[in-house]
Amino acid sequence: MHLHAYALPAWYGTGLLLLICGAALWKGRSEERVVASAMLLAALGTYVLRDPRWSGPQWTSFAIDVAFLVVLVVISLRTKRYWPITMAAFQLLAVVIHTARMLDPTLSAWAYATAEVIFTQLTLVSLAVGTWNTWRDGRRVDAEAPY
Repeated sequence: MHLHAYALPAWYGTGLLLLICGAALWKGRSEERVVASAMLLAALGTYVLRDPRWSGPQWTSFAIDVAFLVVLVVISLRTKRYWPITMAAFQLLAVVIHTARMLDPTLSAWAYATAEVIFTQLTLVSLAVGTWNTWRDGRRVDAEAPY
């Protein structure tokens, strides 16, 4: 596979996904754990079911991304924390990119794939921030507890 000079290697995204989701499963509360599990399932489903040619819309990826967006919206509506809203917004942008490709087949595969990668990385950053804040809040409570 030919990589452009400015493209990150494929293992970078997978490694970041495993690192952040692993941290969320280890240190997060229920919201982080549910989102990390759903994100890992979505990534696995996308990897297994995607069309490697990128010749047209990624229909299975679209369905998986919509399902993941529904999970994020439900969590955003049920929690008092803000990071799921940001994550849902980035996931919505990923769904919009799929829709743009469906409506305009002339959208290049490179632009389509790049946008999907960017928004996926931004959803990961949102989960990382949420996990970090949860871990930090837990440490603050532990530090204030009387011994």
